[in-house]
Amino acid sequence: MSKIKIRKVPSRVPEGEGIEDHEEMSMEELNREFKKRMREYKHFVDFIVKDLNLQDHSKVLEIGPGPAWISIIMIKQNPTVHLTGLEISKDMIRVAKQNIKEANVEKNITFVNGNAKDMSMFNNNSFDAVISHDSLHHWEEPLQILNEIARVLKDDGILCIGDGRRDIGIGAKIIFNLAKLFIPKQMSYYWKTSIMAGYTPIEVTKMLDQTNLKEKYALKTDLFDLIIINKTSK
Repeated sequence: MSKIKIRKVPSRVPEGEGIEDHEEMSMEELNREFKKRMREYKHFVDFIVKDLNLQDHSKVLEIGPGPAWISIIMIKQNPTVHLTGLEISKDMIRVAKQNIKEANVEKNITFVNGNAKDMSMFNNNSFDAVISHDSLHHWEEPLQILNEIARVLKDDGILCIGDGRRDIGIGAKIIFNLAKLFIPKQMSYYWKTSIMAGYTPIEVTKMLDQTNLKEKYALKTDLFDLIIINKTSK
């Protein structure tokens, strides 16, 4: 009988919380690279708006909005929504404000500079949805942030946290090695460090089960990513 091979997952390497101007790539340059991922962002927004059924006039909290492309797409799809972006990087907020100005959605989006581990500026049950894309691996105190999310999210609100996973298989590694040939060196570096800072589905499950989101969530996975949603969501 052959032995079952268990894939070894490398140890997690934290990436740090905020992305700031770098001598090799400014936020404006990084913003232009992020803009190339519009199809990915639109897919994420479509999942929230259509599959998770985001309602008109919803108040949405986005943790780590970065250059705000997801925020912009969401408002373009539903101009009745108001979105608050909680962002730790002032450099990112600088770029995001320029993007929403050019997209003419300034009245729908508010940015707050701060760390998501302390959301004391928001009342309990104050948001209809809390979303985050590619931010979880940056959180240095994820348990505290997840508890804050549980506090500010309405009981019937939408939860949607998507991020990369560290335990990628050989197929994902092949795709990564091919893709990095066509992107700037600094972007390739960021992508690799993001993967190494990511969590496995098992780690995310253990983490969530230590928070006030315990028994309230479902976890979906694919080749590269994992996504945390409400149990009541589709």
